[in-house]
Amino acid sequence: MALTSKELMLLQDNIKMTENSVKFIQFCAETATDAQVKGLCQSMAKEHQDDLNTLIKHINTTAVQ
Repeated sequence: MALTSKELMLLQDNIKMTENSVKFIQFCAETATDAQVKGLCQSMAKEHQDDLNTLIKHINTTAVQ
């Protein structure tokens, strides 16, 4: 399935926002002193990274119309 230029632009925007979220959550995990908070942040960062990889896969595997 080919992407329109608008869909591609939306995916790119979403990728940038997700990258920023991953960086922020990783920072929170690194600075957290509570073990439960640290674990939660690490889990959230992994989930966001997985989402980011999925978004990137969509751009890499589909052509633009």
